[in-house]
Amino acid sequence: MRQPPNPPTLHHHVRSTSDGATTAASAAAAAAAAANTSKSPASAGGVLCSREQSQDSLSAALSNGIFNFKWPRSSSAAKDTDDAGFHPNRQRRLSNFSALRTGGVSSWKNLMGRSHTSPRNSIAVSSPTYNQDAAESMNPLKNQSNVELSSSHMYSGPQDQTAKPALPTSLRQEINQFAIDGFAKKYFATHKRGLIFRRRVPMTEMLQWTKDSLKQPLIMLNKDLYKDALRCFKLIQVIMGDRPRPRQSSETEDYQSLLQCGIDKGQMRDEIYVQVCKQLHNNPSGKSIRKGWEILCVISVTFPPSKNLESYLTNFVEQNKHVKENEVDVMSQHLSATLKRICARGAKGKVLTAAEIERAKVSPFKPSIFDESLETIMALPVHVGDGLKIPKIVPFLTNAVLQMKGTESEGIFRVPGDAEEVTDLRVRIENGKYDIGDISDPNVPASLLKYWLRHLSEPLITDEHYDACIRGSENAEQAIRIVNSLPDVNRRIVLFMMQFVQQFTDPDVIAHTRMNVHNLAMVLAPNFLRCPSESLTTVFENSKYEQAFVKTLITHLDTDTTACAYSDEPVVSVKVQNDGQ
Repeated sequence: MRQPPNPPTLHHHVRSTSDGATTAASAAAAAAAAANTSKSPASAGGVLCSREQSQDSLSAALSNGIFNFKWPRSSSAAKDTDDAGFHPNRQRRLSNFSALRTGGVSSWKNLMGRSHTSPRNSIAVSSPTYNQDAAESMNPLKNQSNVELSSSHMYSGPQDQTAKPALPTSLRQEINQFAIDGFAKKYFATHKRGLIFRRRVPMTEMLQWTKDSLKQPLIMLNKDLYKDALRCFKLIQVIMGDRPRPRQSSETEDYQSLLQCGIDKGQMRDEIYVQVCKQLHNNPSGKSIRKGWEILCVISVTFPPSKNLESYLTNFVEQNKHVKENEVDVMSQHLSATLKRICARGAKGKVLTAAEIERAKVSPFKPSIFDESLETIMALPVHVGDGLKIPKIVPFLTNAVLQMKGTESEGIFRVPGDAEEVTDLRVRIENGKYDIGDISDPNVPASLLKYWLRHLSEPLITDEHYDACIRGSENAEQAIRIVNSLPDVNRRIVLFMMQFVQQFTDPDVIAHTRMNVHNLAMVLAPNFLRCPSESLTTVFENSKYEQAFVKTLITHLDTDTTACAYSDEPVVSVKVQNDGQ
């Protein structure tokens, strides 16, 4: 009797092992699938199997150890699943978006408002809870005194309850370092090295001394400034002695080239500052370190850093205020004050002369009488002396103007003196040499006198009296009362200057100078008063009242110049008897 033909073998979900053979479990699963297929009328051809059969065969194969892991589903998994293909009675590990698989608006509602009864599958976020105990325990200021006490193992007496709390030193340093790293990550360029595998240079290595040349700028710059950045770094290395100086070049020329680049190209200013700081960090040479701080002293009187770099540079300077080697502490203290002034006033419009560069280099050790407070200047014997009660520069320059016949010079106090002669005279005075030299133009000492008054760290008429000056700008008695209430040195200088300026209000003098009392008040007012407001509109509106106040003083004030300069007794002003000027 003829036997019926064997049903065709279906190779469904048969995976080969690593050696190319098929497993017995795979073959058994295929046979089972073929038997089920032959019983189904819909698959009489024996070619396709249903979804359920495919899942059963795959589960059977995986359950026997393929890939060395067990499949958690049983052979009847397909029968126990719902319409969406999920097991209704088994708790499974679901993703946060499993609720969306069935679609529909209700699924979104289920996602956003899942019940808290199933914390394993819950994705709802609870509202923040304030824990007072935890907040107090994490406060870095809470146990600061206790930490300091335990570290020293000795009792230092009761703590001052009124003292202002301060962050611990370690935490403050970490915050400062975080600010520096944040600036570096945001503004510093990425440096890489290596021919084949280009590895990034760490920030700490990039910002430390090197004897090699730079391959690219430290800060992200425009492509057209790359050559300027590399050239400036070579100049810095030459000045600091880290690179041989080329022939036919001098240190002054190197300084001036560096300053010229910073003045002409604003983006290069931060690059120059950072390059100097880089060469000062971990520098092995004491002489090079001193030269580097001298560079900072010179460029800090020429142009400021940007607002982004200002805090980083200030932090760098502050960290070196306790370094005694190479007198870094003195130079960093001076540099801190210089940076504040240059950031407030802005960059100079011209490169420093050779004399100004030399003066800036020694300024930390020989304080200047420019850009300083009257209290500081009066503490310098070389700039006071001879029993004077006011700085020596005031009578020196006023006498120079009169000796050079300033009363006959047209436009006196309005026409500026020669810039180079003014600079040379300023440097000469800063070095303690009160000698007019061969200067014959009265506009030179007049210009320098206005410069000194205008660049005092605090104005002659202090900020606390400014509003009263504006309100009583044309009231002679109130104006004189304000002057008499100024600090002693301020009052003496104001009285001395007003008595000096009154010599130019004579009609015969005005015929030569073309400078009447209105013109004198206009050019001299900014040297006595400074509007504390940062609003340009307010500054402009108040300028007319400032001029009116100075005009009132010139017209109505009376005093003795000799007493102002030398008298030990307090000097006050009175109103002139003749107000008909």
